[in-house]
Amino acid sequence: MTKLLALLVVFSLVFISTYAAYAKESTETAAPRKEKIQEKIEVRKETIKQRVETKKENMATRAAALKDKLKNFRDQKKATAAARISENLNMINDKQTSQMLKHLDKMTSILSKLEAKVSSANIADAKAKIASAEAAVKIQAENDYSLVLSSESKAKVEAQAIRQKLHTDLKAVRQTVIDAKQSVAAAIRAAREGAKNGTTR
Repeated sequence: MTKLLALLVVFSLVFISTYAAYAKESTETAAPRKEKIQEKIEVRKETIKQRVETKKENMATRAAALKDKLKNFRDQKKATAAARISENLNMINDKQTSQMLKHLDKMTSILSKLEAKVSSANIADAKAKIASAEAAVKIQAENDYSLVLSSESKAKVEAQAIRQKLHTDLKAVRQTVIDAKQSVAAAIRAAREGAKNGTTR
């Protein structure tokens, strides 16, 4: 009985020491991984911040150049209208792209909830579409649509051209968001069909 008790004590000590070592190793391994992920997040935030600052600087430069040119317009009503259009075009772009990114965030959230229910093919396709759309929207968000007018006589035509360019660009990037939405919808349908058939994978 004494020998058995001694063996149990020895076994317990070995098990505890082994588990402690494993737990320590797991913690030490997880810590650097978590730090790397956090580091990537911080780098991404800094990159976005720098891009935003660069865009603001470029827009400020172009706005100043436009303001100087508009001072020389004989028709100051036309000059005021041109300045307003220039500002509004960039506001429209900012508003539209921000809204698109919000939609994509919602899609990503929905996809995460479905991940355990649908096949990897559905998930992979939807993720790829969302990533592609997100990249396109971020590029679009950095575009500057400030008016660059060559002369007062051509102001109306040139303003219309920039407005049309914004419309065309937004339409193209919006299509990528629609494609992503349809892909997520397909994943949802697959999940529902799987639930009905009793096969979730």
